[in-house]
Amino acid sequence: MNADGDDRDPAPAEVGEGWRRGRRNRTILLRALAGAVVLAVIIVLGTWVRTDRLTDGDAFGSDLTAIMNRIAAENADVMKKHPDDFVTVIAVFPMTGALTDIALNRESIRHGLEGIHLAQVWRNQQPSSPPYVRVLVASDGPDDWEPTVEAIKARTADERIVAVTGLGASTDATWKTIQSLSASRYAMVSAILTSDELTGYRGLARVAALNSEQAQAGVAHARQVNPALRAVVVKDLNPADSYVKTLAQSYDSSLTGKEREMELSFDSAARFSGTVLDVIAERICNSAANTVLYAGRSEQLPALMMALSQREACVRRRITVITGDDASEMNQKVDKIMWGDPSIRLFYTALAHPAGLTLPDSPVLNAAKVRFVGGDPNSFERMFPHESLADGMAIMHHDAMFVVVETAKMFAREQDVPSPQDMANMLTSGTVVVRGASGTISIGEGGTRETKDVPILQLIPDGTSAFSGWVTVTGGQAARS
Repeated sequence: MNADGDDRDPAPAEVGEGWRRGRRNRTILLRALAGAVVLAVIIVLGTWVRTDRLTDGDAFGSDLTAIMNRIAAENADVMKKHPDDFVTVIAVFPMTGALTDIALNRESIRHGLEGIHLAQVWRNQQPSSPPYVRVLVASDGPDDWEPTVEAIKARTADERIVAVTGLGASTDATWKTIQSLSASRYAMVSAILTSDELTGYRGLARVAALNSEQAQAGVAHARQVNPALRAVVVKDLNPADSYVKTLAQSYDSSLTGKEREMELSFDSAARFSGTVLDVIAERICNSAANTVLYAGRSEQLPALMMALSQREACVRRRITVITGDDASEMNQKVDKIMWGDPSIRLFYTALAHPAGLTLPDSPVLNAAKVRFVGGDPNSFERMFPHESLADGMAIMHHDAMFVVVETAKMFAREQDVPSPQDMANMLTSGTVVVRGASGTISIGEGGTRETKDVPILQLIPDGTSAFSGWVTVTGGQAARS
């Protein structure tokens, strides 16, 4: 088994020569033409314009400088050593916009970039085994997505782009990005998109459990905690957020009639949503419910948790709250507790968790574990010693990038670099199987991951978490392990 985590032999050295012969002359011509075009723009306008929609420079804030510098250094090394044997992957994140619009905090974005870079480094350290991988970073925030997509399409040939990864959360801007790229059947591998409404887009593959699958896993865990389950579904009505919409629908459909207590709603896009959540807590505590299935974003969840913990009836019944993977945004140590009584327990379905990298009975192979933990100088804990894996973002983005590079490697014997359309055909062919850090990733014909081992975490009021176990979701069925 090689260091990439699969048991296939690396491509022989003569394969790399095939890539070189097939691309060298066109690469030289395209670079010369691209340079002339940029120079012409500068001369005509008499000033510099922004030409770094796709960048490995320090363009997105000082908090990302360290990881962007690492990516830039790795890119420079690839271009120096393998100028004719590389492909480019675009890492897209919502770098601009309000938190309510992009649903990702800056720490999550940083961790995501670190995971992508980790997969890049492990791919590039393979000797005589093209393609080598360059990473460029772009923004698909609410005001950025359209010019970013235009830049990706326009620069595909010149930059040798084969796929897009990252793609942020299930928000309106992400949806528009995917729709535009899908119209060209552009290869995309998302790390954390979970909305069921994003199923079926041409060229899109996903490594995360869908909301319907998270709901099955979450309800399965709720039944373990409260065998006589009586659940209230609390849903966000924000029309621009596909995540909350499909999670609410999935929770409702996962319950039996006798388990369903009632459904309550709020609108996170409206004023005074916290006041509405306080009233919702009152209704819950005055009901016969023992469980809340929360279909909303993490930004509003502390208000609900605090309101529940301030009511004696809910504390006495030890109300359990279950929610989806967006609660990982709260998984960071805080000085002030987020709710007042630990009797109100909060569990969430995570996309990945570092327990899978350390427990001997986890679904993760050792070849993937050593990328994150252990003494290898290129392991995550050695490269990023002060970073946490608890939110799962680095793990999931590593795995999405791993899927991209393993798919690109399938074309190594071809003389030409695969196009994003070639990559899309392979990604959605039902033949891609990768043993990642979140477990085995088998991409089905529709582009979704077929079997998921969903981690269940308990979030503590101080922002730390405790691992509760896995629920395996296969073919619409949830099984506890």
